[in-house]
Amino acid sequence: MATTVAFLGLGHMGRAMVHRLQQAGFQLRVWNRTPGRTTSSPGLQVCSTPREAATGAPFVMTSLANDEAVQAVTFGPDGFLDAMSEGAVHLGTSTISFSLASTLTERHTARRTHYIGAPVLGRPDAAERGELFVLAGGEPEVVRRSQSIFDAIATHAIVADTAVHAHLTKLIANLIMANTIEILGETTALAEKAGIAPEKLIDMLGRTMVGSPVFKSYGDRIARAEFEPAAFRLELGLKDVSLVLAAGDQLHAPLPLASLVHDHMIEAIAKGHAQKDWSALALIPREAAGLPPLRS
Repeated sequence: MATTVAFLGLGHMGRAMVHRLQQAGFQLRVWNRTPGRTTSSPGLQVCSTPREAATGAPFVMTSLANDEAVQAVTFGPDGFLDAMSEGAVHLGTSTISFSLASTLTERHTARRTHYIGAPVLGRPDAAERGELFVLAGGEPEVVRRSQSIFDAIATHAIVADTAVHAHLTKLIANLIMANTIEILGETTALAEKAGIAPEKLIDMLGRTMVGSPVFKSYGDRIARAEFEPAAFRLELGLKDVSLVLAAGDQLHAPLPLASLVHDHMIEAIAKGHAQKDWSALALIPREAAGLPPLRS
């Protein structure tokens, strides 16, 4: 008999993961805050509340925008936590704070259910191909029990010691990407002022030890001024960098580059770029260098 997964949150990433799980033969109960994102089909049941979706399901997956959404769906009036069966597993794929990851672990333990931090690395197009990376943290036996789900949505499941570590690792990865975008913005502006075309700079550096998938992907976007449609919106990038800074405060770990990127993201949003891809962060150092802003 097919395993049932309650999947909560049908944004671009959520819909892609649901499709992959369907293809792998899972039975899906889905819920989304905004109705109409999907319709019932064989193997897919649309539910009216998170509680309805989770009742009796051995696995619950959340793919939600922020801490507030995860807390409301998990602990709110129609939240699913109290409806979970003993031993059931909550797989949290959202990018959330260090502190909420701790709270989720504690609340599930008290309920005799399990929380596995399972944030994903990759954009929606990678999710559609099942090529995400999952950072899976929690009780080792429960992580192993969840492996067939990870296999359906990802090429790799990388195991962390705890759910908290998995979520913090995702935040760190996003900070590295944001810092890379900032550096690309500054260096392409410098090169352009000297007469080096951004496309040529990215091509030359991409052939050296500096090159990486992150460098190439965002470097190409910046060089071509392809900020729309957004693969990952700038306003969501600001949320993640803010979460990293909060973790730094809690752990007394200074993050001066993160603070700079945070301020530049706020400036970019104030100038109307919130809905653009977060590579639009590169517009800020360009303007500071006296170059005309790139237009997508």
